[in-house]
Amino acid sequence: MKAISKYFAMCAIALLGLANTSCMSDDMDGTPSCDYDVVLEYKVGGSATETRAAVTRAAVEDGSEDLNENLINRLDLFVFDATGKLVKSLPLTDASVQGSPTTEYKHKKLESDQLKRSEITGNTLYLVANLENISGITTLNQLKAATINKAATFNPKAKQTSFVMDAKMEETKQIENGMIHIQFQLKRALAKIRLNVKDDKGKTVAPTEYACQLIHYAADGAILAEGTSTSNELNTEVAASSKVTVPAVTQDNKAVFYSYANSWIDKTKGNAYAEEPIDANKQTYILLKAKYNGKDYFYKVPVNKRLFDDNDAATTDWTKYEPLYRLDRNTIYDVTAKVDREGGSDPEHPAELNVLPTVLPWETGAEYTFNDAISIKTNIEKNGENSNEIAFNNATFGPKISFTEMNTNGKSWVLQTDSPDYGFIDADKVNADGSYDLADVMTVITGNGATTEVKPFYVVPRSVLDYTQRDNYTCRVYMVAYSPNMKVIINAPSDGSAGTATGTGTKTDMEFTQVK
Repeated sequence: MKAISKYFAMCAIALLGLANTSCMSDDMDGTPSCDYDVVLEYKVGGSATETRAAVTRAAVEDGSEDLNENLINRLDLFVFDATGKLVKSLPLTDASVQGSPTTEYKHKKLESDQLKRSEITGNTLYLVANLENISGITTLNQLKAATINKAATFNPKAKQTSFVMDAKMEETKQIENGMIHIQFQLKRALAKIRLNVKDDKGKTVAPTEYACQLIHYAADGAILAEGTSTSNELNTEVAASSKVTVPAVTQDNKAVFYSYANSWIDKTKGNAYAEEPIDANKQTYILLKAKYNGKDYFYKVPVNKRLFDDNDAATTDWTKYEPLYRLDRNTIYDVTAKVDREGGSDPEHPAELNVLPTVLPWETGAEYTFNDAISIKTNIEKNGENSNEIAFNNATFGPKISFTEMNTNGKSWVLQTDSPDYGFIDADKVNADGSYDLADVMTVITGNGATTEVKPFYVVPRSVLDYTQRDNYTCRVYMVAYSPNMKVIINAPSDGSAGTATGTGTKTDMEFTQVK
């Protein structure tokens, strides 16, 4: 009898050893009965996952340590089952979770009573950083509908103490040494705007030499990137001299602002290819006070204004327009504004500057450059010897222009002027005496990579010559070619020969002077 008991005892010990060996296996799916210890891995942002033809990317930008853009003070882990019901919420506030992880994952081993493998399998996990007032969540839909709710204390031009971030658990789960590792890449809920001001000679102006105010910023936003809430507590303070101040936060000689997500697209404007679909009461922009020729002027600086790819004037695909007229979370908007003309005399009547925003995911907020060529033949039909003078309500006083043999290497493009006081009109919209309807004057001419020609048009003033209103009545016409998330000026060739009607010329700006 003792021998039999001893035999069963030895078998039990052997089976226990096999079970322990099985639970140490790195094959998680092959050992469903084991409840592994859990290691939480997280970092802020991540490497770019996109590469683009003919584009060179500079160094990765992870966010500024000096501006607390990567700082984590606390974490909240949420576990939801397949129906969206909350299984567990786990606040993590001890010093071991704090830091600024950007390039390497930070590890936090969870105790068995905090999270088990059985609470991971088949469920959906979200991680939220730096939000103290997150409570009362019982379903995933509630978390998606919840907002950060800090509008009362949000300051868009101040250094932030921390950034609310969120992440959904990566699909890949790894087992190492009997522990299951779950990974999260946190993304910020705020958008970042940087303003670089240059004078008329292209020299960078120090932020201490100008003043600005962020107009129509969002003071609140959804907790999750998948959030369903449309409430963003849009700040609608009007422009005012007392609020146009020297930037409080700067980085690399640029003024820095923050805003939660905001959209100002107006879908009621059906011809978006001919008119910018903007709700001016919602548009986020910078009101800039800067000097031109030693005198202070006010300027409106858009923070995001891009051409969509595959432009087709016959249709309006709003999915392509929407990103061009909004601020997205965890995105950097680098804006360069060149002050090369007179502006408005007061904050209520600023002149709009043509700017070149570079819009990129936060973790890849770097400069991009083209390395491929664009070729265009420019045809200019002069009015006598006049190739660069224009007159109000007399389009035929100036030269007629068209483009042929266009090759933009698949890129969409926009032709524009450097002054909102001038525009373009199709030659077939001009009356026999040269007069035209101001409603037919276009702000831009656009095309895509398939466009091979632009039919004849004129550059025309929008108002009569009046030196009491401004001194500068010269405008330049240039082309901007686009690729996703970047743009570069492609100067349109001017007429290269004074004695001929047409010519491909040299690649210099077209310049026109209003004379009457």
